[in-house]
Amino acid sequence: MDELSELLIDNRTDEKFNRLFRNALKKNKFSVEKRGSRDYYTVTDGSASLGFDVSAEKYEFARSRSSASVTELIERVKRDFYILERMVSFTNGQEFIRFTVMREEEIGKGMISDSFMGSLKRVICYTGDNIRSRPLPEEYMKKWDVPKEVLFSVADRNMCRLLKNAEYTESPLDSTGAIRCLDFKAEGSDFTVALMMCSDFRNHISRVLGHRFLVAAPSKDTMLALSEVTNDVVERLGTAIVGEYRFATRPLTTDVFHFSSSGVKIAGHFSEVDG
Repeated sequence: MDELSELLIDNRTDEKFNRLFRNALKKNKFSVEKRGSRDYYTVTDGSASLGFDVSAEKYEFARSRSSASVTELIERVKRDFYILERMVSFTNGQEFIRFTVMREEEIGKGMISDSFMGSLKRVICYTGDNIRSRPLPEEYMKKWDVPKEVLFSVADRNMCRLLKNAEYTESPLDSTGAIRCLDFKAEGSDFTVALMMCSDFRNHISRVLGHRFLVAAPSKDTMLALSEVTNDVVERLGTAIVGEYRFATRPLTTDVFHFSSSGVKIAGHFSEVDG
């Protein structure tokens, strides 16, 4: 929670939100199994449990003084439990499977992951809204009798569909307009950077930037694709990349990736000292 949120959400507001949320859960046949922190609840329907970070909804409640955010939160709870029911079989659950990106040190026990480049990993997850995601526990491979390779194949297919609908803004990085930059945004930040890990990414971007281009992803909320540039331009970009990484709430990497017809490789790395 940031400083502004803390100023807005005093104990009285927190207690009121907590009361409204618990009452709304009860009306919908859910209950709080435990409250792990000020903003994290474990909710149960009596047979299964899911965790929910409610910080965004609580902030909106404090800002607007409206219970609309609680209503939206309840809809999220209902949707997530519905998806959990659908995940009973691979046939029903595969439409929700995606992958997200994590650093190696973020990989938790029971997550299904594989390597991308450097310290970055693809992690199998599931989502019902393409905004928020939950890691898919490895126990599902046994439950569904599906190997890891099949899960990543399905996730890749679904991520390629996200890529087609992803928005980006294009702008020149120099006065000549020779250096072009695409700033990507997926529907949810959990998937913005993960787009570069799907099999259609290089062909998709090549239509705009050409067959050789660079990608920087200093945070999980930021992915920039650049037309191929000289080393001196890359060095100048280093300051911006390191700055974004240093102050991001969800920092990712200061590596720069080079995409070409021969694949992807790390073109360079910037340390915080460089910035």
